[in-house]
Amino acid sequence: MVRYSLVSGAHLELQRRLRFLHAATLVAFLLLFLRLWSLQILEGNRYEALARTNCLRLYVEEGCRGVILDRNGEMLAGNRPSFDVFVNPREISDPKVTSFLLAPLLRMDATELLGRLEEGRRSASEPILVKRDVDQDTMVSLQERRHDLGGVTIRVRPLRFYPHRDFATHLLGYVSEVSPWQLSREENRDFRFGDRIGQGGVEGAYDALLRGVEGGEQVVVDALGRPRRELPRIEPKPGFTMVLTLDSRIQRLAEEAMRGRMGALVAMDPFTGEILALVSKPSYDPNLFISRLRPEQWRALVSNPYHPLQNRVLQAAYPPGSLFKLITAIAALRKGVITPDTTFRCQGSFSLGSYQYACWKKEGHGSVNLKQAIAQSCNVYFYNVALRVGIEELARTAREFGLGESLGLRLCQEAKGLVPTPDWKREAKGEKWYLGNTVQAGIGQGMITATPLQILQMISAIANGGKLFRPLVVKEVRSAEGELVERYVPEVIREIQIPSDVLAAVRKGMWAAVNDKGTGYQARIEGLAVCGKTATAQVVSRPKNGGGAGRLLSDHAWFACFAPEDHPRVAMVVLVEHGGYGGVAAAQVARQVLEGIFSPELRPEGQAKVASTSSLPSSEGRLVR
Repeated sequence: MVRYSLVSGAHLELQRRLRFLHAATLVAFLLLFLRLWSLQILEGNRYEALARTNCLRLYVEEGCRGVILDRNGEMLAGNRPSFDVFVNPREISDPKVTSFLLAPLLRMDATELLGRLEEGRRSASEPILVKRDVDQDTMVSLQERRHDLGGVTIRVRPLRFYPHRDFATHLLGYVSEVSPWQLSREENRDFRFGDRIGQGGVEGAYDALLRGVEGGEQVVVDALGRPRRELPRIEPKPGFTMVLTLDSRIQRLAEEAMRGRMGALVAMDPFTGEILALVSKPSYDPNLFISRLRPEQWRALVSNPYHPLQNRVLQAAYPPGSLFKLITAIAALRKGVITPDTTFRCQGSFSLGSYQYACWKKEGHGSVNLKQAIAQSCNVYFYNVALRVGIEELARTAREFGLGESLGLRLCQEAKGLVPTPDWKREAKGEKWYLGNTVQAGIGQGMITATPLQILQMISAIANGGKLFRPLVVKEVRSAEGELVERYVPEVIREIQIPSDVLAAVRKGMWAAVNDKGTGYQARIEGLAVCGKTATAQVVSRPKNGGGAGRLLSDHAWFACFAPEDHPRVAMVVLVEHGGYGGVAAAQVARQVLEGIFSPELRPEGQAKVASTSSLPSSEGRLVR
């Protein structure tokens, strides 16, 4: 009986162990099954792609970047062949010898080149780029030493090229190697070190369309990265062609007129918002960025006190000065606090409490109405009007015309400028708003600022009857074969509710400013009715630091205009930094450009004929003075 119990107990213990073993085995198989299911079902695509990558190599050929054309088909940015030097680290027997022989030919540091080759031997399974865009002499030298330079090859690849150098640079942008910071961003995860990307301007804003699609030779390699078999070639695809609204003829006129000056010039069709010319000075040659800039070259650009990389049309905000008087006039007429015949007497200054606010004409303008006040840019007239209107109405009208807001041009980060109000001053500065602030705002001084593009929008809306168009830079997108892919149409941001007689009164003053011996008389052109407004924006806080201080302390010169008066085809804004009086410096620049645009169409007597469609876009609308 005792023996039976012992046997029975041993049997039960064995059964328990067997059950545990079965359970453990079942769990193990279940875990294995789940892992296989995860690998094959959940992550199958990922590992399939990894496996394909491990056995396939694509010897990349870049797709040609799309060309950029002006509105008439002139090439502004294209491509040229670049001869690039590659080294296959696995085909060189001694990296030190190769570096010693190759570095002098490429004008490179031998130690730097050796480091790249040794790193390539450890990690690369395909040729690595060691020098871009070598010249003809270097190619001849490499050819002469080809027997000593096994594993060194030259590939021909497309390279961006700007045929006109520093022409419309801030509109076009440039192309350069993608930066480490850009590589770290999620949206650039498909880029590799050494890839090229559009930076700023059209190149940056439309990079995804301009950039070609890579192709090249597909090769099956073994575990050591050695080629085993070639697969069908993948043809690279070129990027799309961008047709801009820019008119190269007008752009050349603008570039020439702004030569030797700092500032901005921008012109548009007031009935479509199409940008016809955009100049920011000083500028730079975008071809500098094609081959990697040397550190000293980059430092020279970014530390330049005149900021050549800045797009002054969009990124620089200035006091608008007397240009803002047009807003003050519109706000007052619309509110009904004045009529075109309302007069104020100017004796050279305006008193508000114990403060005196000067007019630019010390002896005064005498009794002036609205037309005369705009034409002569009388400060005292607009001091009085600003107080009647009030800051809230001034600010509201300014914003209606696009001041203080981004206009949605994707070329770069836009400056919004500033339209100050009592609430803004209290929140931003912790200060009370005074009537003196309103007086200053009424003539565009004090805290108010605007970009040249915002002023152009304002002037265009006055010219076209009150429509605020979104600026348009790209006219069409076409395939490399020339087929139309997309056409961009004008977009009205808002229609400003302004009675026609209000705009007519303001335009009369602008006409008189140019054609009736007003402050814009320097822009007068025989046979062409130009409507314009001058401004001189005060500069009050520039440091005096040596020989050039006198010029740097000069005021900024503005001139804004449109022409012809009765059928506006071009609206233009000129800003000359530290140019002094707007009626001279900026008005003369505008005149030079307008004469170039309309000179083929001017008649000895009377009004200008309608400009030809080859030089200017067509538009509709007729305005009367």
